[in-house]
Amino acid sequence: MLLRVRCVKLKLMIIHPHLNVLGGSEILTRILIYELEALGNEVIVLTGARNEEAFPETSKVKYALIKDVARGLKTQGNELLRRLTNILYSIDEVLKKEEPETVLLMIQEPIYGVLTKATNPKMGVSIYIHFPYEEELTKKNIEIFLKLYRFPGLYENLYRVIDLHITNSNYTASVLYKDFGVESNIVYPAVPWGFFTEEVDIKESRSNVIVNVGRFVPHKRQDLLVKWFKERIKPEVKDAKLYIIGIPDPRFMDYYERLKSMVAECEGVELVDRALRPEEMAKYHREAKLYVHLRIGEPFGMAPVEAMSQGAIPILPRKSGLAEVIAHGRNGFLFNTDDEALNYIIRLLKTPNEELVKIRKSAYIKSLYFTPERFTLDVLNYMKILT
Repeated sequence: MLLRVRCVKLKLMIIHPHLNVLGGSEILTRILIYELEALGNEVIVLTGARNEEAFPETSKVKYALIKDVARGLKTQGNELLRRLTNILYSIDEVLKKEEPETVLLMIQEPIYGVLTKATNPKMGVSIYIHFPYEEELTKKNIEIFLKLYRFPGLYENLYRVIDLHITNSNYTASVLYKDFGVESNIVYPAVPWGFFTEEVDIKESRSNVIVNVGRFVPHKRQDLLVKWFKERIKPEVKDAKLYIIGIPDPRFMDYYERLKSMVAECEGVELVDRALRPEEMAKYHREAKLYVHLRIGEPFGMAPVEAMSQGAIPILPRKSGLAEVIAHGRNGFLFNTDDEALNYIIRLLKTPNEELVKIRKSAYIKSLYFTPERFTLDVLNYMKILT
């Protein structure tokens, strides 16, 4: 068992290429940055773009942007070289100016570790791996990945250059070891403190509300959930309501537009397509009887835990890292097939509240493990090894 040492104080450099889109990795990075600050550490963050409202500078948190120093390399064939040159220069500049004790990559892009080692071979580098492959890469969006300083084609054996590997679940760790022969340390993610600030009435009777949260990308399968709702759920549960909550992803705008059209034609479905503060999101989850997550193979996801923290009962795929925190039938439900998922949704919507209270309470208790402090202390103590 890892010993948590609260006296650990470090000056760290954190790298995440795009902090202007508030998806799962960006939110987790934000949690880590400001919890590190709260624990007395200094943080220097290097990124390609930043949402200044979500990621403000403070007395102990500084930001540096990747500088476009290679402007002369503007032909399409040199775009990769140009961006790698920009990163190398920017890492070198931050390391020399700020002199951090260690570096953490908060995205599964080992090339950032390679370039850090090229600048300072003695610098300890760790990486938090959400999944060792980029599953959302397509021929259409590969250029957008590159513009976001992401390099999906440069994984492979580069993982071995990193000194310390941290993964978000056993599911991710097993893929990393199976495909790359790299062992890792598992640290489950956290949800923001905003989900723990208000007391939840576990025993209250809830309406037949379903919530789904995630970026609007095909892998999340929000379109399937809307289809089910229209064709199967609403006809059987007349007062059912569905909230689809998330943000558009610039790499999948066609999917987002199609999803909007589907929702517009489906009674009882509301699309919330903007970033919500934890306190706002918590209100939706406190209204919900069920949280449904349909992405198969999700390495881990914070949204189901956020829902559990407000008493919503999760329905999740068994093939995922999410399944590791669920005791089937006790604090949530796991499905192997789409038919199973649909059957659980309809069955639980029809289940009397008194039968759901015990499950709701167990889900709520499980969520209390996923605090920012626990996550940050675990990551921090692993990073201390590299200093």
